[in-house]
Amino acid sequence: SDLAGELVRLGGPVGANAGAKISTIVAGMAAGADSISDLDLVRHGGMAGLFTGIRAPSTVGTFLRWFSMGHVAQLEKLSARLLARLAELTPLLAGADRLGLLDLDSKISQVYGRGKDGAAFGYTGV
Repeated sequence: SDLAGELVRLGGPVGANAGAKISTIVAGMAAGADSISDLDLVRHGGMAGLFTGIRAPSTVGTFLRWFSMGHVAQLEKLSARLLARLAELTPLLAGADRLGLLDLDSKISQVYGRGKDGAAFGYTGV
């Protein structure tokens, strides 16, 4: 959360507490959320004991709608730094100092509206 708050800056009132909002998204995804409205699942049951600073789905949705391609680049930088820290702190990537391969594929999903940043027909025709 701290690293996200440091690297991702949207500006204005929507950009406040970026670390908590990004952490809410990651926690929701880890718990099985696949849409903004599904993020509400991290506010139920014992989830508050696992995740702190959770934001409402409507707050996170407003936050995400402010993103531009430059903000996506900030998220990519956050992802790279987070992976580097993970490699330093955990033995999960033992031997990665010699050779490490990571294959990450973009999610292909349908988008609506021609004015949406990054929206285009990809190789799948979606």
